[in-house]
Amino acid sequence: MRFKKILVFLVILSLPVLAGPKHFTVGAAQIKGKPAVEAGKQSGYFIWQDKDGLHLRWTAAEKPLLFTGRIDLDKPLKDLSRVRQNVSGWAKSHGNRIVLFSSTVRTTDIDGIDLKIPGGRKAQLLIDIDGKPPTLEQIFLGGKSANPKGLPMRLLLR
Repeated sequence: MRFKKILVFLVILSLPVLAGPKHFTVGAAQIKGKPAVEAGKQSGYFIWQDKDGLHLRWTAAEKPLLFTGRIDLDKPLKDLSRVRQNVSGWAKSHGNRIVLFSSTVRTTDIDGIDLKIPGGRKAQLLIDIDGKPPTLEQIFLGGKSANPKGLPMRLLLR
Protein backbone atom coordinates (compact mmCIF):
# COMPACT_ATOMS: atom_id res chain seq x y z
CA MET A 1 0.00 0.00 0.00
CA ARG A 2 2.80 2.40 0.87
CA PHE A 3 4.50 1.62 -2.48
CA LYS A 4 1.30 2.63 -4.34
CA LYS A 5 1.16 5.97 -2.50
CA ILE A 6 4.77 6.70 -3.33
CA LEU A 7 4.21 5.74 -6.98
CA VAL A 8 1.13 7.98 -7.25
CA PHE A 9 3.05 10.84 -5.63
CA LEU A 10 5.93 10.46 -8.10
CA VAL A 11 3.57 10.35 -11.09
CA ILE A 12 1.85 13.55 -9.92
CA LEU A 13 5.21 15.29 -9.49
CA SER A 14 6.29 14.29 -12.98
CA LEU A 15 3.14 15.55 -14.76
CA PRO A 16 4.48 19.08 -15.41
CA VAL A 17 7.64 17.59 -16.93
CA LEU A 18 5.70 15.14 -19.06
CA ALA A 19 3.35 17.87 -20.26
CA GLY A 20 6.24 19.69 -21.96
CA PRO A 21 7.26 23.34 -21.72
CA LYS A 22 4.86 26.01 -20.52
CA HIS A 23 3.56 28.22 -23.30
CA PHE A 24 3.21 31.94 -22.62
CA THR A 25 -0.07 33.28 -23.97
CA VAL A 26 -0.12 36.41 -26.11
CA GLY A 27 -3.59 37.96 -26.46
CA ALA A 28 -5.07 38.87 -29.83
CA ALA A 29 -5.00 42.60 -28.98
CA GLN A 30 -1.20 42.43 -28.49
CA ILE A 31 -0.57 41.32 -32.09
CA LYS A 32 -2.91 43.77 -33.85
CA GLY A 33 -1.21 46.23 -36.16
CA LYS A 34 2.07 45.97 -38.03
CA PRO A 35 5.27 46.73 -36.12
CA ALA A 36 7.90 48.96 -37.73
CA VAL A 37 10.27 46.65 -39.60
CA GLU A 38 13.52 47.99 -41.10
CA ALA A 39 16.26 45.86 -42.64
CA GLY A 40 19.51 46.01 -40.69
CA LYS A 41 18.12 48.09 -37.81
CA GLN A 42 17.53 45.29 -35.28
CA SER A 43 17.79 41.52 -35.26
CA GLY A 44 14.64 39.66 -34.46
CA TYR A 45 11.12 38.54 -35.22
CA PHE A 46 8.22 40.89 -35.96
CA ILE A 47 4.82 39.28 -35.50
CA TRP A 48 1.36 40.70 -36.17
CA GLN A 49 -2.13 39.88 -37.36
CA ASP A 50 -4.55 41.77 -39.56
CA LYS A 51 -7.51 41.04 -41.84
CA ASP A 52 -5.15 39.23 -44.25
CA GLY A 53 -3.88 36.75 -41.65
CA LEU A 54 -0.88 36.13 -39.41
CA HIS A 55 2.47 37.62 -40.43
CA LEU A 56 6.05 36.95 -39.33
CA ARG A 57 9.06 38.95 -40.50
CA TRP A 58 12.68 38.67 -39.47
CA THR A 59 15.77 40.81 -39.92
CA ALA A 60 19.46 40.75 -38.99
CA ALA A 61 21.33 43.83 -37.76
CA GLU A 62 25.05 43.07 -37.47
CA LYS A 63 25.70 39.80 -39.29
CA PRO A 64 23.78 37.20 -41.30
CA LEU A 65 21.50 35.09 -39.10
CA LEU A 66 19.57 31.84 -39.52
CA PHE A 67 15.89 32.06 -38.52
CA THR A 68 14.05 28.76 -38.03
CA GLY A 69 10.75 27.81 -36.54
CA ARG A 70 7.66 25.73 -36.21
CA ILE A 71 4.10 27.01 -35.96
CA ASP A 72 1.35 24.67 -34.77
CA LEU A 73 -2.18 25.74 -35.71
CA ASP A 74 -5.54 24.81 -34.21
CA LYS A 75 -7.33 25.04 -37.59
CA PRO A 76 -6.23 24.05 -41.11
CA LEU A 77 -3.90 26.39 -42.98
CA LYS A 78 -5.44 27.83 -46.14
CA ASP A 79 -2.41 29.62 -47.57
CA LEU A 80 1.29 30.00 -46.80
CA SER A 81 3.54 32.41 -48.67
CA ARG A 82 7.14 33.56 -48.37
CA VAL A 83 7.85 37.26 -48.45
CA ARG A 84 11.08 37.03 -50.45
CA GLN A 85 11.78 34.15 -52.78
CA ASN A 86 15.29 35.44 -53.58
CA VAL A 87 16.52 35.10 -49.97
CA SER A 88 17.95 31.69 -49.11
CA GLY A 89 15.52 29.53 -47.21
CA TRP A 90 12.16 27.82 -47.34
CA ALA A 91 8.74 27.62 -45.70
CA LYS A 92 6.54 24.53 -45.92
CA SER A 93 3.38 23.19 -44.42
CA HIS A 94 3.59 19.73 -42.92
CA GLY A 95 0.04 18.50 -43.14
CA ASN A 96 -2.42 21.35 -42.81
CA ARG A 97 -1.75 22.41 -39.21
CA ILE A 98 2.05 22.64 -38.95
CA VAL A 99 4.28 25.22 -40.66
CA LEU A 100 8.07 24.87 -40.72
CA PHE A 101 10.50 27.53 -41.93
CA SER A 102 14.19 28.24 -42.27
CA SER A 103 15.80 31.34 -43.72
CA THR A 104 19.19 33.04 -43.59
CA VAL A 105 19.02 36.82 -43.89
CA ARG A 106 21.79 39.35 -44.37
CA THR A 107 21.73 42.79 -42.79
CA THR A 108 20.14 44.21 -45.94
CA ASP A 109 17.28 41.67 -45.99
CA ILE A 110 13.81 41.31 -44.55
CA ASP A 111 12.25 37.87 -44.94
CA GLY A 112 9.18 36.25 -43.50
CA ILE A 113 5.97 34.35 -44.06
CA ASP A 114 2.27 35.12 -44.29
CA LEU A 115 -0.36 32.61 -43.16
CA LYS A 116 -4.09 32.50 -43.78
CA ILE A 117 -5.88 30.43 -41.15
CA PRO A 118 -9.67 30.70 -41.59
CA GLY A 119 -11.40 30.30 -38.23
CA GLY A 120 -8.04 29.96 -36.47
CA ARG A 121 -8.03 30.75 -32.77
CA LYS A 122 -4.54 29.71 -31.62
CA ALA A 123 -1.03 29.37 -32.98
CA GLN A 124 1.93 28.02 -31.00
CA LEU A 125 5.33 29.31 -32.04
CA LEU A 126 8.70 27.67 -31.48
CA ILE A 127 11.27 30.01 -33.01
CA ASP A 128 15.06 30.20 -33.04
CA ILE A 129 17.81 32.53 -34.20
CA ASP A 130 21.07 30.77 -35.08
CA GLY A 131 19.90 27.61 -33.32
CA LYS A 132 18.93 29.26 -30.00
CA PRO A 133 15.68 30.76 -28.76
CA PRO A 134 15.65 34.52 -29.32
CA THR A 135 15.80 36.84 -26.34
CA LEU A 136 12.45 38.44 -25.48
CA GLU A 137 13.92 41.75 -26.68
CA GLN A 138 14.32 40.20 -30.15
CA ILE A 139 10.56 39.63 -30.55
CA PHE A 140 8.30 42.53 -31.52
CA LEU A 141 4.54 42.03 -31.27
CA GLY A 142 1.91 44.09 -33.05
CA GLY A 143 1.83 47.80 -33.78
CA LYS A 144 3.32 48.66 -30.39
CA SER A 145 6.31 46.35 -30.95
CA ALA A 146 5.76 44.91 -27.46
CA ASN A 147 7.95 42.07 -26.21
CA PRO A 148 6.36 38.82 -25.00
CA LYS A 149 6.59 37.72 -21.37
CA GLY A 150 8.22 34.38 -22.22
CA LEU A 151 8.86 31.58 -24.70
CA PRO A 152 7.53 29.46 -26.29
CA MET A 153 4.51 31.56 -27.26
CA ARG A 154 0.88 30.69 -27.81
CA LEU A 155 -0.81 33.40 -29.88
CA LEU A 156 -4.54 33.94 -29.47
CA LEU A 157 -5.84 34.98 -32.88
CA ARG A 158 -9.33 35.97 -31.75
